[in-house]
Amino acid sequence: MPLPVIAVTGGEPAGIGADICLDLAAAKLPCRPVVLADIGLLRQRAAQLGKTVALRDFSPNLPPQPGTLDVWHIPLAAPCEAGRLNAANSPYVLQLLDAAYGGIVRGEFAAMVTAPLHKGIINEATGAFFSGHTEYLAEKSGTERVVMMLAGGGLRVALVTTHLPLKDVAAAVTFDAVC
Repeated sequence: MPLPVIAVTGGEPAGIGADICLDLAAAKLPCRPVVLADIGLLRQRAAQLGKTVALRDFSPNLPPQPGTLDVWHIPLAAPCEAGRLNAANSPYVLQLLDAAYGGIVRGEFAAMVTAPLHKGIINEATGAFFSGHTEYLAEKSGTERVVMMLAGGGLRVALVTTHLPLKDVAAAVTFDAVC
């Protein structure tokens, strides 16, 4: 039985997302991760980190290859330097999410995992309010009620609130929000 193909978005290109994605090449996982990112950015970051990672363009017709990271290349909108945010790359970050979502809708991916992004730079660049992955994907899919769930080590935690100032959390935890 073939492994499920999971889209992994690269996140904010100046952030840690690319670093995390590079580690997937060595991970033994019960799925086939496909990183959606600029392949040149991944090569550059691997060199900066001193990591030797085999990267190849993703094709569903190629079998998974241990130690090799499959990449669905989506070009950066602007040059990127690690640690220096560039608002010009905000459309690129949203394009990663859109491509992963589209791949799920078309049945190319079984699920999506998202690397961290910087909400503030997306808000600044687009002029629109962007509160996070969950809300963006809910709007894109026309889903009225969503929940963000964190899972790891046998524990699953669904969040009642997301992206609120701490002073507003108590008022947001209501019976309807929990149920």
